[in-house]
Parts: sequence; C-alpha cells; structure tokens
Amino acid sequence: MKTAIEIIGTLKRAGFEAYLVGGAVRDFLLGKNPKDFDVATSAEPLQVKGLFKRTVDTGIQHGTVLVLVNGTGVEVTTFRTESDYSDNRRPDSVNFVKSLDEDLKRRDFTINAMAMTETLEVIDLYGGRKDLEHKIIRAVGDPDSRFREDALRMLRAVRFSGQLDFSIDDDTLASICSNAGLIEKIAVERLKLELDKIMSNPNAVRSIDYLVASGLADHLPAGDIFKSDWKGFIPTEDPLSGWLYALWQNQRDVSALAGYRFSNEEKSLLKNALAAASNESWDAGTFYRHTVRQLELAARLKRIHGDWAQIKSELPVQSKSDLAVNGRDLMRWTDRKSGPWLKDAIAAAEQLVVYGRLANDKEKIKEWFLHEYNCNE
Repeated sequence: MKTAIEIIGTLKRAGFEAYLVGGAVRDFLLGKNPKDFDVATSAEPLQVKGLFKRTVDTGIQHGTVLVLVNGTGVEVTTFRTESDYSDNRRPDSVNFVKSLDEDLKRRDFTINAMAMTETLEVIDLYGGRKDLEHKIIRAVGDPDSRFREDALRMLRAVRFSGQLDFSIDDDTLASICSNAGLIEKIAVERLKLELDKIMSNPNAVRSIDYLVASGLADHLPAGDIFKSDWKGFIPTEDPLSGWLYALWQNQRDVSALAGYRFSNEEKSLLKNALAAASNESWDAGTFYRHTVRQLELAARLKRIHGDWAQIKSELPVQSKSDLAVNGRDLMRWTDRKSGPWLKDAIAAAEQLVVYGRLANDKEKIKEWFLHEYNCNE
C-alpha cells in the first residue's frame, strides 16, 4: 500500500485527482492485507507516463498504465465510462472522464465500488461499506445493466460469495437467474479462470450452490458436473482439487472437461490422480508411479493422510533413470540386439527394485537377470 500511496502523492502534486480503488479498498476494510493495488486518476495515460520513470502499457487503450516504483507494479487507470456492450463482454468504446463518481458507477458490485484517499479516507457513493458490514454482494445500480455489460460479472458474484463468505443480494441473484444464458458469450478462458478461483476459495461449496441455484451451471461447459453432492468437498489452494472432485463424484474422466481447454499438464495431473484414487490400497508401486501433487489430490478424495513427499523419497529409486543398470548393460551381457524383450526385462527389474525385492545394485541385478532369463555370461 505504501507504493500505491506514493504514486497517488505524485499524481496529486501534479494537479490530478487520484485514489486507491477496487478490491484493495474492500480488503483493507475487511482487515485483510491487500495483494493487488489499483489507482484511479483524472490524469490520462500519457500524462501518467510522463510523471513516472518506469511504466508499461498494459492496457493503454482502456486507460491503464502499469507504474513501477520501488520494484512494485501498480495499475493506474484514468477515470472512465464505458459505452454499450454489444457482445456482453467488452465495451464498444471507452471514454475518459474527470469524475470519480462516473468511474465508480460503472463497477460491478458495491463492495468493489469504493475509493480511498492517501490519508485512508473512504469514499463510498453506493453503500459498499454497509454491504461489507452485512456481508452482502450487491450490484452497483441496476443489476441487469451490469450483467449485460459484462456477463462474467455473474460468475464473479458467485465467486465472491465463497471467497468472502457473503450472500448475494436478492435482486442481484434474481438478475443472475434471468440473465444466466448470457454467460455462454464469455470466452472459455475467462470462465475457467473464475471457476478455478471458485474451486480454491475457502467456501467453495457455497459458491457452487449459487452456481447451480442461479442456473449458471446450465450454461457452462459440462455444467452438469456441478450438480452433484459437494458436501464432502474440502477446498485447497489447488483448483484442480475441485475439478477432480467433480469428475470423481460424477464418475467421469478427464475428457468431460474438454470444453475448458485444460493444459496438457493439468489433464495429465487429473488423469493420474483419478487413477491413484481408484486404487483400493496404495503400495510402493503407487508412490513410484505418481507425483506428490497427484498423490495429494487423490488422497483428499480417499480421505487419507500421509507425508507423500517423504514416502516417495524413501523409495529405492525415484525413476527408471535411477536404476543401476540400463538397456545397454543387458544387451552387452546377452550379446542380443534391442527388441521387446529388453523393455520387458528393464520393467521387471524396475518393479523388483521399487518393491524392495531386489537391491538397486548392478551386480545383484546382473545376477538376477542372467538367472531369470537363462543367459550365460
């Protein structure tokens, strides 16, 4: 916050208005330590750039400049209004204004529509402070207008319900119900980002209840996976734990999430965690085949606990490359060429070593191999 206040001071000394706005104000009033800071100002982007040595044009066409001070980046945005949203996602145009009031009235929810001066004086034009006290998420002004401007705001309301453990105002919720279909116009990348945040917030089940009750789930890719019983879900900071729970509860595989364009790494994690969770009991082979993160995800489904990193570290080998022998050794000992036999022999040795039935020692493995495969030296 110190850096944001310093930036505000620089802008004000230059004759401009400047305020801390958005989530940082909300979190400050909730007694939390804000992580991200946004400054709104009457200065236009080029004027902002002229006042600071280091800036990045992160969204200059929309009035936003990233100002770098003391190794910290703060987004500074010109007061603005936004025109019609013909695609329910982006404004058709952005107009810079000189009024803080005009800027705040375009924001999504009252709790995010407050501003703060450099002396920590709160400017609350839409009742955000009262809604914070009553733990209410309420749209600024007419909720239908806010959601038709940007349909993702409906999903944000649902996300905030769990993130803050707040209720959604009745009129705001009714508007989400009537406008739920607009969520289909939102890019899947934006949907997944919000859903990831829902999955990893401390009261995720509350959010998912709203997701279903509002009808939003009916308009999301694979929306039926949210309609299962989530009472047993224990959120973590890892959003994949939520997606995994949804697949597990619905007895679905990773292909069910194709509409969300998960990365190959995410799909692999989910696939392997499902496989681990499907094993009735875990043994050395389970710990060897799966990563710590896969085991942690699967363990939450199975309601089991363990220091999986420690258990894995105690295995005789961590990967095939740790084996004391390789394919070249086996071919040299047998004077045979590579073939399917080689892969089978290495796999057999690997399994014996992993389960502690054969020492990971070159001479011991050689002795076993020559005997097992009836080879003569």
